[in-house]
Amino acid sequence: MTSATMNSVEVAGIPVGYFVQGQGPELVLVHGAGGHPESSFTNLLEHLTQSRTVIVPGYSGSSFTPLPDEELSFELLAEQVLGVVRATAHGPVDVVGFSTGAVAAAVAAVKEPDLVRRLVICGGFMHYRQPRQRMFVRTWLRLAEQDANAFADYSMMHALSARYLDTISAAERFQIRVGLMPTKALVALVHLVDQMDISEYLPDIKAPTLVVAPKEDQLVPIRYARQLHEAIPGSEYVEIDSGHLVAVEEPAELLRIVDEFLGQP
Repeated sequence: MTSATMNSVEVAGIPVGYFVQGQGPELVLVHGAGGHPESSFTNLLEHLTQSRTVIVPGYSGSSFTPLPDEELSFELLAEQVLGVVRATAHGPVDVVGFSTGAVAAAVAAVKEPDLVRRLVICGGFMHYRQPRQRMFVRTWLRLAEQDANAFADYSMMHALSARYLDTISAAERFQIRVGLMPTKALVALVHLVDQMDISEYLPDIKAPTLVVAPKEDQLVPIRYARQLHEAIPGSEYVEIDSGHLVAVEEPAELLRIVDEFLGQP
């Protein structure tokens, strides 16, 4: 596997970090709110970089890029992703977004349709306004204020399937848990999820789009993935036996699905 090249580009006065690895057609991977560019795609990069130039931006709230002075917005996250694409790509790119990153990728595809060839949305959502989701976020934020360990446990219980949690070691669970502690940046992204709604963007997505729905997702229950699919004209839809963190639980199956979809002309 080729080594990664680190760099940054300024977007709206903020230095947006990213890395580039591999060679071939360009593919952008956009991480979720609880993840970071350097760790979210460990299970995917070895395969993808064999045949593609993989571009991994880190939006505000990640380890690569600071928060803005003002409140976060998905428009800003989308502009940060697009800023990295403009700085690195030689033409339209394929984009695979995960969770919050899927939402940013969808907005980016509408803002700059000529820059996105194909789009994969994994664990994405239109909004978090459903009663269950509102209760979930309120509890999440309350735990962030009162009990960091409970916040991390609560996050892990919803991000990973019970089946997967029961099969990994205590050391592996601890490592995942450490990455889910409530930092200022992660809490800011949770507040953003609580407030956002990208419904108005979805009918305007022009790129061929695949919605990947994890069957055991507790963060974004599968019915919300189906609603997302129905809102994107002409989109394709596939389900996968996994919790929310598909790249962690089922990387091989995810890669098969992504390769098949992106391999189309």
